[in-house]
Amino acid sequence: MKSGVSARLPRRRAVECVSGILLSDGAVLVEKRRANDDADPGLVFLPGGHVEVGESLDRALKREMREELGVRVEKAAPIRVRYYKASNGERQRIHYFRIKDWKGKIRSNEAESVYWESDIRHLGDSIERKIVFKLLSQVSRV
Repeated sequence: MKSGVSARLPRRRAVECVSGILLSDGAVLVEKRRANDDADPGLVFLPGGHVEVGESLDRALKREMREELGVRVEKAAPIRVRYYKASNGERQRIHYFRIKDWKGKIRSNEAESVYWESDIRHLGDSIERKIVFKLLSQVSRV
């Protein structure tokens, strides 16, 4: 190898992820990640997680919302896809869904806490803030 030229490692493929957006009375349901999480510890994000091998996005969304929040998704619509790099270096392709109807009592099963947030500036990611802001502004016009 010549001086000043670095060997380029192959870029890791992004893992598929889903994220659910639940809105109620001008607030969005968020989760605060545990301080000891591998990725993005202590930050506030929309709930979601990884898609398992061979799993559809719809099935992954329903499974993740059941595991993380204890709710059963009845009706959801895809709204956006984006790439994200977590603090641990993992590259993710996140599929966001607006969850329009769900059943069950919301509880925190995996995060430090889950709560309704009316001030979207508290979300830990600027793109998620924009997504939620757009949805909230659409809902308020209806």
